[in-house]
Amino acid sequence: MNSERPNTGAPSSGPPGFSRPRPAKLRLWGRRILTTGFLLLVAWLLFTHARRTDWEAVWAALAGYDLTQIAIACLLAACSYLAYASYDLFGRYYVGHRIPVARTMSIAFICCAFTLNLGALIGSIGFRYKLYSQRGVGKGDVAHIVGMSITTNWLGYSLLAGLVFLSGNFSIPAGWAASDALMKLLGGALVAVVVGYWLLCMFAQKRSWNIRGQVITLPSIRMALLQIAASAAHWLFMGGVVFTFLYGHVGYFSLLGVLLLSSIAGLIAHVPGALGVLEAVFLALLADTVAPAQLLAALIAYRAVFYLLPLLIAVVAYVLNEISMKRISSDPQQ
Repeated sequence: MNSERPNTGAPSSGPPGFSRPRPAKLRLWGRRILTTGFLLLVAWLLFTHARRTDWEAVWAALAGYDLTQIAIACLLAACSYLAYASYDLFGRYYVGHRIPVARTMSIAFICCAFTLNLGALIGSIGFRYKLYSQRGVGKGDVAHIVGMSITTNWLGYSLLAGLVFLSGNFSIPAGWAASDALMKLLGGALVAVVVGYWLLCMFAQKRSWNIRGQVITLPSIRMALLQIAASAAHWLFMGGVVFTFLYGHVGYFSLLGVLLLSSIAGLIAHVPGALGVLEAVFLALLADTVAPAQLLAALIAYRAVFYLLPLLIAVVAYVLNEISMKRISSDPQQ
C-alpha cells in the first residue's frame, strides 16, 4: 500500500511565495539563538572579571603551588582517565569484540583526551570509529561502543549531580533567578533518571529494541551498577583535581557542584573543552567565596593537568598506534 498522501492541488496557506517554516528549522534557529545568547553572556562575564582581576596575583598563586600539590593533582587526573577508560570495557563486553583489554583502554584514553580538548564529535565519535575500525570492529558495533560510553558517562554524572543538588551542599548565589528549591527539584529528577535505569535493567521483560536499524539491548543490573560506579569515580576524581588547587578555600562538594554545572554549560555552548565557559561559571558561582586571582590560578593549573598534559600523551599514543598499524599492514604476518 502506498502511504504517500495524494496531491489534492489544494493551495498552501499564506500569500504566493510564502512557505511555512518547518518545525525542524524553527528548532534549529531557536538553538542557535539560545547558544549565541549564552556565549555572549559568557563573554560578558569573562570580560567583566578580567578587567577586575589582578593578573600579577594570578601568576603569583600559580608559582605558589608546590610539587606535592601538582603530583597529587596528576595522580587524581590519572585515576579519572583510568575510570573513563573502563567505559570501553563495558562496550567490549556488550559487543563481544576481541581487542585486548589494555588496547581497548588505550583507545578510550586517547578518545577521552581528544574529546575534552576538541569536542565529542572529534574525540568520542571520530577517533573511536577510526581506531576500532582499524582493528576490524564493524561500524554498527562501534556505534554501540560509543553509545555505551556516552550512557555510562552521563549516568554517573546524573547520580552525582542529583545527590549534590539534593544535599544542599551546593547553593545558588543570592539574587539569581534559579533558587535552591529549583536545584533540589533538578537533583531529584536526575536521581530519578538513574533509579529508572536501574529498575529497567532489573525488571524489564523486553530486553531489546530495534531503533532505526540498530538493536539496543539493556545490560544486566550488574553491568548497570558497574557503569554508574565507574562514571561516578571519573567525575569524583575530576573534582578532586580542582579541589587540590583550591584546598582550604572551598568545600569539596560545593566545588563538585560547580564543576558539574559548568560541564552542562559547556555542553550547551558547544565550545571544545568548555574553554571560557568553565571559567565563567566558576567565577560567577565562587567569586564571593574565593579570591578571583586564586580561582583563576586554580583553573589554569586544572586545565594544564587535566586537559593539556593528557592531550600531549594522547597525541604520542595515537602516533605510536598509527606507526604500529602501518607496520602490521605492511607485514600481515606480524
